[in-house]
Amino acid sequence: MKRFLLCLFIAMSIDAEELPSAPQILASARAQLPPHSVIMIGTLKEKAPNGFIKKKLTVEMKLDWNAQQPRAEYRIKNPKTDELQTLDILWHPGGPEFIYSENGEKHEPFDPNSEINGLGVTWADLSFAFLWNPDAQTRGTDKKLGKACYLLAVPRPTGELLLWIEQKTGRLLGAEERDATGLRKKIIKVVSVKEFDGLWMIKDLDIIIPSKGGKTSLRIDEVREVE
Repeated sequence: MKRFLLCLFIAMSIDAEELPSAPQILASARAQLPPHSVIMIGTLKEKAPNGFIKKKLTVEMKLDWNAQQPRAEYRIKNPKTDELQTLDILWHPGGPEFIYSENGEKHEPFDPNSEINGLGVTWADLSFAFLWNPDAQTRGTDKKLGKACYLLAVPRPTGELLLWIEQKTGRLLGAEERDATGLRKKIIKVVSVKEFDGLWMIKDLDIIIPSKGGKTSLRIDEVREVE
């Protein structure tokens, strides 16, 4: 049995070495992002296992991912309390810069792995910051939704985030966060995509926390190009 596992590990290592590097695969995934500056408006909904909506927040995102200096602005508001959270991200050559505030008050330092209003969704999840992570590694190949994918691993504070990126298109088809023992902590499920200028971008996501039950859904209702 030990010999079999050793052979399997060696085979996976050889396979990963022959595949494109993680930076190459992530670059192909980023190439699928909208080519122009866009505004996306939608909602974040926390749902109980029975489908009851426990919390609903409005989301507005202004994204310019393919600019010479990629940037993104996020505005999340609780319509019941008027609480407003904002996050601006600038991707510098040496790494991202995060500017976070609550109700106009800037907060430093800021951890992008912090949850948004206890929904199980982090700012890193919402912003797809993992697509720029320089420490990602190619693990091998796998299938997701019946499609041949590259499997990547991105380090997280208490484990890693696995990414399934379709080999043919570069589209992100799903992600899972696992702890150091391999236990699934979070599932990011792509529900639907939308065509924009000939590219298919993620429109709706479900974020599932197996230990809690229920899920948080991101639904995009409007996408428009910034003139």
